[in-house]
Amino acid sequence: MEQLIKLVRTYRLTAGLAERLTLAEEVFRLIEPELRFFVFGSLTRPAAEDVLQEVLRGVATGMGKFAGDTTAEFWGWCYRIARNKVNDHLRKQAADRLQPMPPEELRQLAESSAQASPLSPEDKHDLEIALALLARSKPECRDFLWQHFVIGLDYTEIADERNLSYDAARMKIGRCLDEAQALIS
Repeated sequence: MEQLIKLVRTYRLTAGLAERLTLAEEVFRLIEPELRFFVFGSLTRPAAEDVLQEVLRGVATGMGKFAGDTTAEFWGWCYRIARNKVNDHLRKQAADRLQPMPPEELRQLAESSAQASPLSPEDKHDLEIALALLARSKPECRDFLWQHFVIGLDYTEIADERNLSYDAARMKIGRCLDEAQALIS
């Protein structure tokens, strides 16, 4: 793999566009299979193709500025780009699916759906405080609980969306619920 860092160093020092293009193609021939494996292991197929292209574009854009001296540093840099692109995609996907309801709308919805056993004013106040504290301290937990209890997604749907196992999603929601209860106490 020393060949990889030699190619990257040569790329940084080369001024000619045609030579840089040839060197970049050789670098990508070496790194693309590993990055493909990483991205496809994190996302489902249709999205993984797009994210892989974003990763490769990110590497191509920054390769001239890469300041490391070893193959391990270069791989670390590439994987950091890949991890960030995967996380960007997951955040965007979650934001597209989850649009938080304004608190007043949520309160009205809760009041109308809880006609059989309405919440007392104290319970409403506790719920508002818990959601606000959870949103500030652990926004991911608020999102998990929102998806499960408000939107009504089951563990399997949440697990698929977040690229988790069924048990991991179930445990995460349980821990988040415990966290919310602890914040109220």
